[in-house]
Amino acid sequence: MNNSNTDFHVVTSLCCGRDHTLALLANGKVIGWGGDGSGRVAPDTPGYCSTFKASTRAVEVNLRQPLVAVAAGYGVSLGITARDEVAIWGASVAGIGGRHDAIALATPQLLADLKGVRSVIAGEFLFGAIDAAGTLYTWGLNSEGALGRPTDAINAGPGTVRTLPPASGLALGKGYMLAVARDGMLYGWGANAAGQLGLGHLQSVATPTLVRMGSAIRAVAAGATHTIAVTATGKVLTWGSNHHGQLGRPDLAYATLPMTVALPEAVQSVAAGMHFSLALAASGTVYAWGWNGHGQLGLNDSADRRVATRVPGLGQVRAIAAGETHAAALTASALIGWGSNATGQIGTAEHKQLRPTPFLALA
Repeated sequence: MNNSNTDFHVVTSLCCGRDHTLALLANGKVIGWGGDGSGRVAPDTPGYCSTFKASTRAVEVNLRQPLVAVAAGYGVSLGITARDEVAIWGASVAGIGGRHDAIALATPQLLADLKGVRSVIAGEFLFGAIDAAGTLYTWGLNSEGALGRPTDAINAGPGTVRTLPPASGLALGKGYMLAVARDGMLYGWGANAAGQLGLGHLQSVATPTLVRMGSAIRAVAAGATHTIAVTATGKVLTWGSNHHGQLGRPDLAYATLPMTVALPEAVQSVAAGMHFSLALAASGTVYAWGWNGHGQLGLNDSADRRVATRVPGLGQVRAIAAGETHAAALTASALIGWGSNATGQIGTAEHKQLRPTPFLALA
């Protein structure tokens, strides 16, 4: 981890996967913490009847060229090179893009069939990329129409979603996707048993379908079975499963249509964990609600919250990210992590961190 570059610890963005965290540095390098996809490599001969012991130390991903963006998924990570190509690394029992039955990559490899890419996202067996023209490419498992396009392959390689207008953003849940179009409209497809597509029913759909929001959408995030979106005016809307209060509404089991979350100020971005939600206000304050069994709400306990609650000890936050059971925030001076640390994904010595705590000081 020694490096003479003065910008080595200047973090420009962060993301959380299932059980790992990535930080993109100003010099194009990537450092990670946690399980598969973080850059860690398991030993060739692990202990008999034991798993690879978690490490809380940061690892530098073995890149062949600098990256300009990263995305963390369920054991698999994606990056965009300066040439707008897609790099992929990590491990997946289902393979990556239909190329293998299962795959494990210690060193990032390029996906040769994707060019001109400007944004990427990784989920659980699902992946997406958007190019400069706003064209969406999806790949992975196509259960319940999750890829949003016709294909005979169960585990398909990258292909174009042709029925979607030019896109600016994408969110992946468990077997479903939502895309924000450049005009602020929102489209969803895939699994929908909890109403997570926001279409007013519980049936899955195989092609992008307009979600009637009533206002333009700035960004969207997806948990396992719930969705959270922020409008251009800073309002937060949620829908889908609410069994842990992840919709921020105390009176519902689920919602098939978008509903407003009560928040005291305008929000600029949102993040979704497995069954919990985060919102970053324009003031730099963070709010959290939903499942809290691992302390992933950052409230110094493990009790669920059914209404949005301010996360204490956090201020002047620039970005937030949520994994399955952990979360992270970027400030001007540190990366902050909280929640489960079973694989070292928040970089501290404790197994579980209930309150936000710095895990990397920045230069």
